[in-house]
Amino acid sequence: MRWQTNTRPQAEQYSYWREVVCEAFTPLRPTARGARDSWDREGLSGWVETHAFGAVNGAEIGTCDQTIHHGKAEVDRLEEGVAFVNLMLRGRSVVTQGGSMCLSGPGTFSIVDATRPFRLDYLDDWRAISFRIPLELIPDGVAEADTAVRHATSRGLASVLADTMRAAWRAGTTLDDDQANGAGLAVVSLATALLRNSPATEFAADPVGGTVLRENIEHFVARHLQYGEVTPTAVAQHFGISVRKLHLLYEDRPATFGQTVMTLRAEQCAEDLLANPGGLTLTDLAAKWGFSDLSHLNRVFRRRFGCRASEYARQAPHVSAP
Repeated sequence: MRWQTNTRPQAEQYSYWREVVCEAFTPLRPTARGARDSWDREGLSGWVETHAFGAVNGAEIGTCDQTIHHGKAEVDRLEEGVAFVNLMLRGRSVVTQGGSMCLSGPGTFSIVDATRPFRLDYLDDWRAISFRIPLELIPDGVAEADTAVRHATSRGLASVLADTMRAAWRAGTTLDDDQANGAGLAVVSLATALLRNSPATEFAADPVGGTVLRENIEHFVARHLQYGEVTPTAVAQHFGISVRKLHLLYEDRPATFGQTVMTLRAEQCAEDLLANPGGLTLTDLAAKWGFSDLSHLNRVFRRRFGCRASEYARQAPHVSAP
C-alpha cells in the first residue's frame, strides 16, 4: 500500500500526512520543527509505502524535515504494544525517549518503544525504512536503556539486522505469505538478539535467527574467498561475535565452519571448471581458490561432489590437466 501527499490539494497535505502516518504506524503527531502543535508551511511533501511481513509491518517513508511526537495522548490511544526499528537512508534524526537521546543519520538505526513517549526530530529532508514489531514477539520486551541508541550498520550484528531489513523490504512484493512471515520473524529474531547483546546465544536457541546469521556469514565468505580474509577470527570480528560463538552456530550443522568454507571454495572452483577457466590447470585453480595443493582440492571435491576435481573437469574439456 502506498500513500503520497501530492495527490491532495496543498491545503490538505498536512492533515492527510498526519492521518497517513497514524494509519501506517501508530498514533503520531507531526509538527513543524520548533512548533508544538502546528504546521506553519504551505503544503507538506511526503510518501509512505507499507508491506506486511506476517505480524510485522515494514514501511519506507520519504518526506521533509519535521518533528514527530508520540506523547502520553498518543500512548493512551495505542491499540497494540509495538517497537520500531528505524533505519535511516537519508537525512538526520534526533531520537529521544526517556532519558536517552541520539543522532541517527544515514547508515544507522535506532529503536523506540511505542508504549512510552518518544520524539523524532528530523533535521533534514529524510528517507527511512521502518519495521514495526509487536512487543509480544520480543521476549522480555525492550528495556528503556535500549531505546534511542544509535546503531551503526558497518559491522557486527547491527550490520546483519540492517542488511536483512533492506533485503526483506526489497523483496516484499515478491514474497508469498509464508515467505513474508519468515522474513518478518528473521527481523524479529535479529532485533531480539541485538537487544539482548548475546547474539550467538540467541541464535543457538532460535533456528530462524541462526539460519539468517549463517546465511549472512556464508554470503560474506563467498564474496571474500579469493581476495579477503575469511579465517574464523576475521569473520567473527566482522559480525561482532566471538570465535567460539561462530563455531557454535555450526554445532548442529552437517559441516563445521571450516568445512563450510572449504565447500564454498570447491563450489567456486567448480564454477570455474564449468565456465571459462582461461586454460588454467587444476593446480592453478587449486591455488586460486585457496587450497594448499591439488590433493587437498581433490579431497574437498570428493566430499562435496563425490568425485575428484579431474573427474569433474571432464565436463569442461577445455581445462587442461596439471
